[in-house]
Amino acid sequence: MTRSKKVQQNHIRVNFSFIEYINTLNSCISLDMRGAGRLVVVLLSVILFTSTGSMAFGQSSQIPPLSVSTELPLYESGDRVVFSGLIKSPDVNNLIDVTVRIVGPIVNGTGATNIVTVKQVSPLLDGTFADNFVVGGPLWNKKGDYKIIVNYGPQKAETTFFYNGGEDLPTPPPPVQCGPDQIIINNQCVNPPTEPTQPNCGAGTVYDEETNSCIVKPVDTVECPLGEELVNGKCVETGEPVEPTPINCGPGTHAENGICVPDAKTGEKSGCLIATAAFGTELAPQVQLLREVRDGTLYSTGAGTTFMAGFNEFYYAFSPAVADLERQSPLFKEVVKTAITPMLSTMSILNYANIDSEQEMLGYGIGVILLNIGMYFVAPALVIVKVKGLLQKRRL
Repeated sequence: MTRSKKVQQNHIRVNFSFIEYINTLNSCISLDMRGAGRLVVVLLSVILFTSTGSMAFGQSSQIPPLSVSTELPLYESGDRVVFSGLIKSPDVNNLIDVTVRIVGPIVNGTGATNIVTVKQVSPLLDGTFADNFVVGGPLWNKKGDYKIIVNYGPQKAETTFFYNGGEDLPTPPPPVQCGPDQIIINNQCVNPPTEPTQPNCGAGTVYDEETNSCIVKPVDTVECPLGEELVNGKCVETGEPVEPTPINCGPGTHAENGICVPDAKTGEKSGCLIATAAFGTELAPQVQLLREVRDGTLYSTGAGTTFMAGFNEFYYAFSPAVADLERQSPLFKEVVKTAITPMLSTMSILNYANIDSEQEMLGYGIGVILLNIGMYFVAPALVIVKVKGLLQKRRL
């Protein structure tokens, strides 16, 4: 009985020891599993952080330096086009405006120089910019693809939208395809022109360059033998002097250098010496005006002719000396030119006046004379008196 109790106690101890061993083993396994779980969590966190950083870096590297886009790909006439963009790396201390150009329509890669709208947009500090414009008007008369081109310093970006308003663009005609031996003239294929060949003309005919053909030889054609030349319809030896054909000139004229010229009248003085020396040539408009007034107006009436006879006696008594002084002194020449310019203006009145009688000639002539006396004597005298009076008042 006592032995059986001992056996039972030993069995209970063994069982208890085995249970403790199992519990201890479970505790160790539990501790190992917790450490492994923590290690797995750390590894997963590292992998997730690395992949997130790689994705963020990839997305950042894919952003262009400058970008622009529109809200819609197609717009009708009168619609408002809203566009926006991004500057990847703006200089916040030195922001400049974004230049926006809208060009088009683009046909076969051409049309980028046809600018329909230009704008300046100020970007924000984060690099974003946005603006809008209305499509329609006289510059938007063609439908088709239009480009929005933006520039920020040296950076450039563009986007395209379709404008469905305006008129349809004409379809360009297909290029003309010509044969190997043809050329294009006025958008048509033609054969290249060939140089005309000179025909061989027979007896009694000569070659005509204008028509590229042989024509009948003119009857009056005279062929001179070798060593002779045709002069006045006759064959003479080369270098032989030819007597000039006499010229019959009418009364009051004579022949000079093969033409008839008027005979020089001795003792008669003519010419506007002072005006010619002042303006440098007899062909000057001012000199021609004086000559026309003298010959066309004054000499056409008896009163004017009588006036010119007396005026010439007075004028030619001193005008040669004055003309010589003008040629010697450029300063004196300019003074005379300035002085006679008002008189030329008054003389032009006679050139435009319709003078048909002696009374009208006297009236216009006396009026012009009084006008010149007023300009050259009365007006300066009044100015001198006025200035003298002002000076006396200041002295008082």
